[in-house]
Amino acid sequence: MSTDTAAAPTARTGRLSERRLVVIAAAVIYLAAAYWFWHHQVLPGDAVSRVANAYYVLYSRDPHLAAIGFVWNPLPSLIFLPFLPLGQIIPGLISNQSPLAPLVSAVMTIATVAVAHDVLRRIGLGRVPRLVLTAALALHPLILIYGGNGMSEALFLFLLMLAVRSMHRWLAENRVEQLVPLGLALALAYGARYEALAPAAAVTVVVAGVTWWRTRQWALARADAVLVGLPPFLAVALWALAGKVIVNQWFATFSSQYGNSTQVKNSATDIASATGGDLGGRTAYWLEQLLGLSPFALVLAVFAMVVCWQRQRLTALAPIAVLGSVLAFDGLAFLSGTSFGWLRFNITVVPLGVLLAGHVAAHLSVHRRQVNVAAALTMAVMAIPATLLVLDRPRLARGETDWATTAGAEGRQRQARFHERVAADLDAMDLPDGAVVTDAQYAFELVLASNHPRQFVITPDRDFPAVVADPAGHRARYLLLSASGVDDAVRTLRFGRDFAAVPTDGVRVWRDAAGAVQWTLVPV
Repeated sequence: MSTDTAAAPTARTGRLSERRLVVIAAAVIYLAAAYWFWHHQVLPGDAVSRVANAYYVLYSRDPHLAAIGFVWNPLPSLIFLPFLPLGQIIPGLISNQSPLAPLVSAVMTIATVAVAHDVLRRIGLGRVPRLVLTAALALHPLILIYGGNGMSEALFLFLLMLAVRSMHRWLAENRVEQLVPLGLALALAYGARYEALAPAAAVTVVVAGVTWWRTRQWALARADAVLVGLPPFLAVALWALAGKVIVNQWFATFSSQYGNSTQVKNSATDIASATGGDLGGRTAYWLEQLLGLSPFALVLAVFAMVVCWQRQRLTALAPIAVLGSVLAFDGLAFLSGTSFGWLRFNITVVPLGVLLAGHVAAHLSVHRRQVNVAAALTMAVMAIPATLLVLDRPRLARGETDWATTAGAEGRQRQARFHERVAADLDAMDLPDGAVVTDAQYAFELVLASNHPRQFVITPDRDFPAVVADPAGHRARYLLLSASGVDDAVRTLRFGRDFAAVPTDGVRVWRDAAGAVQWTLVPV
C-alpha cells in the first residue's frame, strides 16, 4: 500500500514536467515565428483587417460594438479589444503591422499543441511516441506559418482541439458532463470560422448515434444530442439575428458585397486558371493539396476505424468527427466552386493525421508492436517534408507564397510601407474629423497606420451612407478611392463601377513601386 502511494505522486510529477517541457518548447517556437512575421512586416492583410475591425469598435470616428462587422466571424477581433487600450502607452501596438495579431496566433497555437499532447496521453501512448507525434504537429510547416502570422486558423484549431479532447473523454469515460464543454467549444469555434458548422452537425449526429448504440434509448440519445448541439445552434442563430437586425443580412458572408461568395465570384477566372475549371481538375488539385499536407492521413483514418470497430474503442471518432468534418466541408465547398481553394483551408488534416497515428500506434495488435508503432509514427512525421515540397509549388500554395518565397515577402513589405506612406501624407494635410470618406474594406491598413484615424468616415460608421450620399453637406472634403477595390462602396456609389469614371483632374494619386495607381484622393 505504501509503495502504491509513493509511486502515484512520482508519475504525476513526471507528467507535469513533460507537459511543461511541451509548453515551453512550443512557446519558444511560436513566439519566434510571431516575431519573424512582425519584424519582417509580412503580416497578411486578413490578420491586419481583424485588428482593424476591433480598432473601429474603440477608436474610430463612430466607436460602437457593431463596427466589428458581420461579414466575418467576430471572435478573432473580439480577442484584441482588451489589449488595444495599451496602444496609448506602447508605441506600435496599434498600426498596420501590429504585433497583437501574431502574438495571439502564437498563444493559441501553443495551447493547441498542449491540448493535442494531452489527447495523445489519454489515448494511451508511451512517452516517446507521444512526444514524437507532438513534435510532428508542432513542427509541421503549415502549423508554423499559421502559428505566427496572425490569421484566424490558430484560434480555430485551438477551439477544435478543445472539442476533440472533450469528445474523446466522453467516448472513453461515458460521462455526460463532458458534452457541455464539447458543445461550448463548437459554439466558440463558430465564433471564429464558419466551417464550424460542419463539426457542430457531425458531432451532434455521432453523439446521438453512440448514445443510442450504448443504451438503445432514443430519449437519452436526443437528450445528449441537445446538450452538445444547442450551444452551436444558439451561436449560429444569435449571430444571424444580430446581422439581420443591424445590417439587414442574415449571413453577410454570403450576401454582402464584401463576403466570401462575392469575392469568389469576382475571382472565378483566376481561381479556375490555377485550380482547374471543371470538377475533375478541382478534385485533382484538392487531392494534391491534401496528400501534400499529410500523405498518409486517409490511410491512418482507415486503420483507426478498423481498430475502432475491432476493439470497440470509439475514441478515434473524436478527431474524425471534429477535424474530419471540417476537412470534408472545405473540400465540398471547393469542389462546388464556392471556395478559393487556399492551401490553409485543409489545415485540419495536419492534427487529424497526428491524432489518428496516435490511435493506430496505441491500439493495433500487440504482435510486432514496435513495428506498428514505428510505421504509424513514420506516416505522421512524413507530413513535414511532404509539406515543404508543397510550399515550394506556388500553384498549390498560392496564399503562402507571400511568406514562403523571398519575392512574396518583399512584395508584402513594400505594400506595408506603401500604406504607411499614404497614411503619413494624409496626416500631414492636418484634416479635421470626418474629412476623408473611404471604404474600410480596402483602406483598413491606412486607418491603422494613421495617427489621426478620426479623419476618416468609414463603412462601419453609422452615418456612412448619408455622408456618401451628400459629402459636402456633412463637411467631408475628400473621397479616398481604391484603384484595386472592385466593390469600393465610395467609388461605386459616387461614380459607378467603371474605374474610368473616376476623375483624373484636380486629384491626388498614390502609385506603387511599379507605377500603378493604388489610391486616388478626389476633392468634394
